[in-house]
Amino acid sequence: MDQSGSGITGCGTAYALLHDDSPAASKLHISVLEARGAVSGATGRNGGHLVSDADSLFGRIMNDHGLEQAKKVLYFSEANMSRLKTLVSKLGHADREASEFRSVIASVGFTNSEMFGKMKSDIDVIRELNYRYRDIVGAIEQHGSGALSPYRLFTAVFNLLLDKFQDRFTLETNTPVTSIDYSQDDEYPYMLQTPRGLLRTRQVVHCTNGFSAYLTPHLCGKLWPVRGTMSVQEVGPLFPQLGSEISWTPLSPGSFNAETGVFSTGLYYAQQNPKTGHIWIGGDVQNISEMVATSDDSKISPTSKANLESILPRVLSESEPAHPIRVWSGIMGFTSDGMPYVGKLTSKMTGRQGHGEFIAAGFNGHGMDKAWLSGEAVASLILHEKTTAGFPDIYLLNEERFDKASSEQSANAFLSLF
Repeated sequence: MDQSGSGITGCGTAYALLHDDSPAASKLHISVLEARGAVSGATGRNGGHLVSDADSLFGRIMNDHGLEQAKKVLYFSEANMSRLKTLVSKLGHADREASEFRSVIASVGFTNSEMFGKMKSDIDVIRELNYRYRDIVGAIEQHGSGALSPYRLFTAVFNLLLDKFQDRFTLETNTPVTSIDYSQDDEYPYMLQTPRGLLRTRQVVHCTNGFSAYLTPHLCGKLWPVRGTMSVQEVGPLFPQLGSEISWTPLSPGSFNAETGVFSTGLYYAQQNPKTGHIWIGGDVQNISEMVATSDDSKISPTSKANLESILPRVLSESEPAHPIRVWSGIMGFTSDGMPYVGKLTSKMTGRQGHGEFIAAGFNGHGMDKAWLSGEAVASLILHEKTTAGFPDIYLLNEERFDKASSEQSANAFLSLF
């Protein structure tokens, strides 16, 4: 079996396949193919927030899919965060320390009364919280959240898999899959072309998030890349050390200037490193042509960079002087209906014959609380032809959902997130 992508989803899928105790699983030989270095995509580039967005999506999911599905998404997100905490606890001391995992209260501060009012109808709101935000009208807090170094955590897990399953697991870095072909007559029908040669396999799992449509072009317009911007900054001596207690999400209404083409999400997410005191903060104000349908994370929007380098004093009190240390970008994957695409890909979706392709992608900017268990769900589909217990039905990709997806739906879903 071959699997593309070495982020959290790919790691979770491989981990579940290798640890499954079924006879079919014991015979699997798994290769993870990564176009760059291990964990170098969105997982390694994100801000390390282990926070659920299920509370903010609860009302919309309830209206569109019913209360039970909204509850399922909420519990699934909580289970993801719990699973990652358990994963960290199983690491050796050095890897646990390196992952910098800590449980924190995730706080959201609202600058807009209408947005705050909508949230109050779906969750219990604690009024008058003071988490050093500037100019907020209300706030909520989320317990059970965390912060960590995703790159260090998942490279450590991959190292454990490579050590424990040396005879049937490989991680092939700098090995992009440039094309997939299918041969009906072969025992290994899928042919994956790479710069290092041809690989043949019985099954393929797509765990490449915003890059997924490259190898499954029928998903174009239904799953697409969005470039986000992240930074690490020095906040100066006035700001207290709160990295082991709190993370922050200043939230305002998004906006779009039709004349300039500049789009503001209104969303920022910040956590503080407990050792250095540095603030990791991401969020975007950039030209929409630089942000949407862009898969190049080697570049940074100048508009977004300038905004991030001056944002801290505007959203967090006592953060002056702020000195940007580094700014970078990463590619997220967004879907037409705002829900992840997880499941078995049909020939209609891939444009190829065969029934051995699977996908777990399109986490809409919030993969940390969804991706690992989505990988486990795909592993269960492969080995047992059913998803794991508690997996949200609305995440499953089927042909009905595939057919409904359109460019217009994609645009509306993207804008509704902000």
